[in-house]
Amino acid sequence: MSREESLLEVLEKALPLPPRIIVGYNQLERDFTSGDLARVCDISRSSAKFYVNKLVSLRLITKVPHKRMYQKYANANKFSDWMKDLMRFALEPLEKGALQLPEEPEEED
Repeated sequence: MSREESLLEVLEKALPLPPRIIVGYNQLERDFTSGDLARVCDISRSSAKFYVNKLVSLRLITKVPHKRMYQKYANANKFSDWMKDLMRFALEPLEKGALQLPEEPEEED
């Protein structure tokens, strides 16, 4: 296995989106449709709609009201921009103990 193949395998396992979707996301304009994502990534429209919903839930994009369009957040023009913010605002504070995990409810016997 080549170095590139190994790195792509790690990315597939570690990231919430497949590498193909990340590359396509970076190629999209600020305003786009799920059809644009399907075309850029060479995937089906139903798959594109699935990934658009996932992008919305990850807060990479938002739905434009009253239109069938989506818009990238200003700080998430590229996936790596979003990831850097996630690391700075969530992951690093979690590691330092500044971001507390919610307590899990006790199990009843």
